[in-house]
Amino acid sequence: MFKISFLYALFILWAGIILGVSFIATPVKFMAPHLTMPVALEIGKVTFHLFNKIEWGICLFVVLITANIRASSFKWFFTGILLIILILETFWLLPALDVRVEQVISGGPSTPSLLHWFYIGADILKVMIALMGAYWITYQYQVKDERRSYY
Repeated sequence: MFKISFLYALFILWAGIILGVSFIATPVKFMAPHLTMPVALEIGKVTFHLFNKIEWGICLFVVLITANIRASSFKWFFTGILLIILILETFWLLPALDVRVEQVISGGPSTPSLLHWFYIGADILKVMIALMGAYWITYQYQVKDERRSYY
């Protein structure tokens, strides 16, 4: 039961920090009237690199717990999707966004790109998958618990 509760808490925590960092703190930063765009982008770069490391820590615990719980093989669905998205963000999106940020910081033009929209979409998907994973794991536990009480 502890593993199930901990996995549930990790899914909820993961969704919550994504919402806090990506959808509250980051947009608000760009509303600050005296914060220049290069400085805001540099803060964003540092923030998202630290955030990525925190996500990898959470992901590690999620993978370890998922491997050690008794549930259907479907248990890997949510963890696997989150892991794939995190790998794509870490090794493709963040490096590509870093190049764009460095261009703006060094005085270059800020050309339109879909990269930020991909990152936003990936974070929305991670929130949805983490919340669905939390729901699924509690549902699985409740169904198993109810089955045990009948036998």
